Amino acid sequence: MEQKLELRFASEIYHVKQILSQVLTFIKTSVPELSAEDYMDLRLVFSELLYNAVVHGNKSDITKNVHLIVEISDDMLFASIADEGVGFDYLRLLAHIREEDNLMSEGGRGIRLVYSLTDKLAFNVTGNAIHFYKKVAPHG
Repeated sequence: MEQKLELRFASEIYHVKQILSQVLTFIKTSVPELSAEDYMDLRLVFSELLYNAVVHGNKSDITKNVHLIVEISDDMLFASIADEGVGFDYLRLLAHIREEDNLMSEGGRGIRLVYSLTDKLAFNVTGNAIHFYKKVAPHG
């Protein structure tokens, strides 16, 4: 059975904590058997991506919104987070975060974390929306 949460909020940093709480509640309700490890992974992923959308994407411009979709079907979670910013060169960033020499660099640390904690990560062409999949395994 598929479950879906869709939210839109103004780009103010204090909204991130409230939205994160709503997302995590939705996930725990939809997947009550979710492992503690997957819960913590998703908490980090959503926290980082929501913060990035507000601060880096929309430059904390309260006239711009962040749009979030979370869908859970069987044992897979899909999420999409889009901002109204101009986007960025995600191909360059992905190449940068895959290079071992750049493991300790500041730039891209959050996306590197997201990349390592999700099963599949993709961006739209403009670079102002990120989509990811994560298998949500039960306790085991």
